[in-house]
Amino acid sequence: MLISAPVQNDSKPRRLGEIENEITELAAHIHAATFRVLELIREFDEREGWGGPGLRSCAHWLNWKCSIGLGAAREKVRVAHALANLPKISDEFRQGRISFSKVRAMTRVATPVNEVELLNIARYGTASHVERLVSQYRKVKRIEALEAENQRHRLRELNWYVDDDGSYVFKARLTPEQGERVVRAIESAMDEEFEERKNVSAETFLRSDRRTARPASILDRIRQFRFGRARKWTTGWRSRRCCRWNRSKTPAWNRWNQNER
Repeated sequence: MLISAPVQNDSKPRRLGEIENEITELAAHIHAATFRVLELIREFDEREGWGGPGLRSCAHWLNWKCSIGLGAAREKVRVAHALANLPKISDEFRQGRISFSKVRAMTRVATPVNEVELLNIARYGTASHVERLVSQYRKVKRIEALEAENQRHRLRELNWYVDDDGSYVFKARLTPEQGERVVRAIESAMDEEFEERKNVSAETFLRSDRRTARPASILDRIRQFRFGRARKWTTGWRSRRCCRWNRSKTPAWNRWNQNER
């Protein structure tokens, strides 16, 4: 589809004020049209309409179909998706009040919380002003993130002790990554212990009272194990003695038969 711009046939020079008004008006139309293009790009990308042989992303499709540089195409896709969560910036952009250059800069740091403050600067500042502000803002955020990470590192601690009943008591303050690893390790240990308990025979538990049955403690298990082995050995010894004693005796009916002979 070919679109040509209107040709100005008037030979008489126009007033500069009229030219200025037309330029700003056309620029506002371009801004509004750019917003509409970005809306279509977001929907096109979400539905993966760009899929085809040799195409790896929506940016590559824009580079091929719309003759947009690959870097600029990636920026358009990024901004298009970012605007979905920025209603106030989107509304200003839709009406052509702010340019794509300002929107591109703001979407690098904008959130639903701070977009109003960024818009106040974008309305009355230049695009280069907004770019410098965003750059400084990102620098400050990186410094704050680094300080927060160092603060978490300094506040790390781990204390533990064994209570009177043998229980282990822990108190710890860890970084998010370390805490996640510790939690996974504890959960793995608990699952392993649960599987071991599930496979243990019921004979390894002592029940002092049927109404208040409880798992046997370590000492109880040791006593039970030693007592069980002693009882088993004693029973076996008695049975062997009985067997030897019975074999040494001649049955009464056999003795009576021998006397009859």
